[in-house]
Amino acid sequence: MLTRRTPDEVTLEIKDPVDPTALSQAKSILSELRPSDSPVVCPSALLSVARRLGDLPEGNDDYIVSSEKCKEAFDGLKEEDRKSLLNIYGRVKAFAEAQRKSVVDVEVDIPGGKAGHSVSPCRAAGCYAPGGRYPLPSSVLMTVVTARSAGCPHVVLASPRPAPITLAAAHVAGADIVLGIGGAQAIGCMAYGISGSDDGVRPPVPPCDVIVGPGNKWVTAAKSLVNGHCGIDMLAGPSEVLVIADGTANAEIVAADLIAQAEHDVVARAILVSDDAGVIDEVNRQVERQVGCLPEPNRS
Repeated sequence: MLTRRTPDEVTLEIKDPVDPTALSQAKSILSELRPSDSPVVCPSALLSVARRLGDLPEGNDDYIVSSEKCKEAFDGLKEEDRKSLLNIYGRVKAFAEAQRKSVVDVEVDIPGGKAGHSVSPCRAAGCYAPGGRYPLPSSVLMTVVTARSAGCPHVVLASPRPAPITLAAAHVAGADIVLGIGGAQAIGCMAYGISGSDDGVRPPVPPCDVIVGPGNKWVTAAKSLVNGHCGIDMLAGPSEVLVIADGTANAEIVAADLIAQAEHDVVARAILVSDDAGVIDEVNRQVERQVGCLPEPNRS
């Protein structure tokens, strides 16, 4: 299952995280979302884009997922899955709160006055979580819980065609607004905000001061375009992991680390570097065994 390469077969590869074609498409989408240079996203334009790109079926105007649906998704999970979400929530929250407490206000006397800094949360945080075929509820918890622990009063989550486990994670994490859309259109909505619908059924979505979370190449391209209008975490390429292992490595753990990244996407890259043929053989056996235990679509 592992593809073996000798050192002579390895070449240097440096790629721009922003795909040129995706960048052009993302520009077009962001422009379409705000007709006539509107400062915010127009709901009717969003619905047109979301339907065309497969976020919403024809006739469905609910691009905001209600908190009731998120709670229903959580209640409908198996007890094991609910327990897992709550355990992860507790761990992420504990660490995020410890991080926040480590950053404190500072003030010192200087000739003629005082110097210092104060730390305050941003007004609104936007969190993106991959959905569709490869839902990542962990991304929901790691971004939304962190924003909540930082003290952000408004937290917006976007995820395309969110799976029940994603909505359940949103409920556990405490997202204020959940957008069932993805790609560049989701980044545009969080960066610029969405005006409320004329009938008052859909509330306005506030523009976010910062947008975080992993996504596909259109998400990355859109983040590069809105950077400056709001803050972003980084421009991430496909998921990658490089494990360096010698003869003392635990093959079962190494295999699990490789699979944890490889299952993110078909273009993800999981790389093992080792000078021990026995370790490589055992890791390969462990990868085959563990992949065989995965549910679909993760296995494929």
